[in-house]
Amino acid sequence: MSTLVNERYELDDVLGSGGMGRVYRARDTRLSRTVAIKLLHNGGPSEDVSRLRMKSEAQLAGALHHPGIAQIFDYDEDRSSDDRNPFIVMQYVSGVSLAEVIRERGVISPSEVMSIVAQVADALDSAHRAGIIHRDLKPANIMLTPDSRTVLVDFGIALSETSEPLTATGTILGTADYVSPEQASGRTATGRSDLYSLGVVAHHCLSGQSPFRRNSHIATALAHLHDDVPPLGEEVPPDVRALVEALTAKNPADRPASADVVADMASATGPLSPVDIPTTLTIPAAHAPVVKVAEPEGPATAVAPVTPEAPDRSRRRALLLGAAGVVVAALALMGVQAVGADDTAVPGVVGMDAADAARTLRDADFTVEKRSVDVADADPNQVTKQSPAKGSDAPTNKVVTISVASGKVRVAADDVIGMSYSKASAAMERLGLVVKRDTVAQSAGVGTVVGVDRSGRLSSGSTITLAVAVAPTVAAPVAPQSGVVGGDSGGGDGKVKGGGGKGKSKAG
Repeated sequence: MSTLVNERYELDDVLGSGGMGRVYRARDTRLSRTVAIKLLHNGGPSEDVSRLRMKSEAQLAGALHHPGIAQIFDYDEDRSSDDRNPFIVMQYVSGVSLAEVIRERGVISPSEVMSIVAQVADALDSAHRAGIIHRDLKPANIMLTPDSRTVLVDFGIALSETSEPLTATGTILGTADYVSPEQASGRTATGRSDLYSLGVVAHHCLSGQSPFRRNSHIATALAHLHDDVPPLGEEVPPDVRALVEALTAKNPADRPASADVVADMASATGPLSPVDIPTTLTIPAAHAPVVKVAEPEGPATAVAPVTPEAPDRSRRRALLLGAAGVVVAALALMGVQAVGADDTAVPGVVGMDAADAARTLRDADFTVEKRSVDVADADPNQVTKQSPAKGSDAPTNKVVTISVASGKVRVAADDVIGMSYSKASAAMERLGLVVKRDTVAQSAGVGTVVGVDRSGRLSSGSTITLAVAVAPTVAAPVAPQSGVVGGDSGGGDGKVKGGGGKGKSKAG
């Protein structure tokens, strides 16, 4: 594959990789804009199905026009490649994923969560009205932009009510942590399946934990079938708890009727707040949709359909247990294994260059998520931290997050003003900055830093000037002498943050 696709798209960084494709940041040389390109992986026994699925994604998502859904610009094949790999050209979404925010913050406030739910539900309503079911709603597929919008991405396994499905009846597709009971039992997903997944996402945000996470994909899928969702704490307002409980009802008929109803219910819970993105999550120039759904090793597996749930609780319980057997069989045929000693241990990549680290992790079949961090004790693009740690069992979602040094450090004027010059200069040097000293004549704070010439994010090796207060020089009075001109004094503007004028005096 060349770096210039079809003499138009210049591929740049790899933003993510998954079971079906790899996503690149790219430049559309014809329209002079940044885009994201999802390029299909080579080979594999299910490549033909993947090609059809990618084309289906382009057709389905390309028909949607909503500010809360990532836009599809084009679908084509790479004519510069012998394999003519298909690719999708997508909107380049600037922001971070909800998954990243959850990992960083743990728990998100109810007013912020309801803002997310209202916006995602509004986007889902647009898709559902067009007859399109997302089927893989999860935090990693919800982007949060700097202007407090949510954008729904990755329609890679979406289902259209008017087109032929690409998987046989009973095939399980989705992410185990958020999949609906009907999907987990191999039945057809509907719009209310997306609403269930949205409810699980909301619960995860409010509690800080994935509510149905177990020690394997199979156990997690079964939990959606027969385990009740854990109750939310009393700190969550009653109307918010009620909405989450309604969304996560086992029976689709017990969930809200439509996505627009959910959007209205979320908005009615009270004032909504924009999501606070932690400062440790620097928003990159773009963050593109990433495919992370595990693909079956062979053709889609058909399983026997499950009898619809009966109103009687005991009968429903029996049917759910029967469906559990279907799930185990289907997942086993799909090659899904429990997380345990046989899973690949996470390689250690701390200290490596980011590109080498990403290559190492992908070679071990992990999906990589990068996070830029401002640190002083690392080279630019060096991996400073990874999660999970080296040697850990592979996480259920096979995602490893690496923190990559940005090559910049953060300096706040308030951090050094008032310190002695020796301490302040030592602190700046530890950040990798070159320190220069200037003086400001003033009586207060003599010997301490009273200003800096720059602050904020600075490149390592930059020069910073610290203004230090020195006592004004007072000339001693002298008797006038013939031929001698009395001394004068002058001053200048020090032009430093937090400091006053620079004082000088001389006597004759």
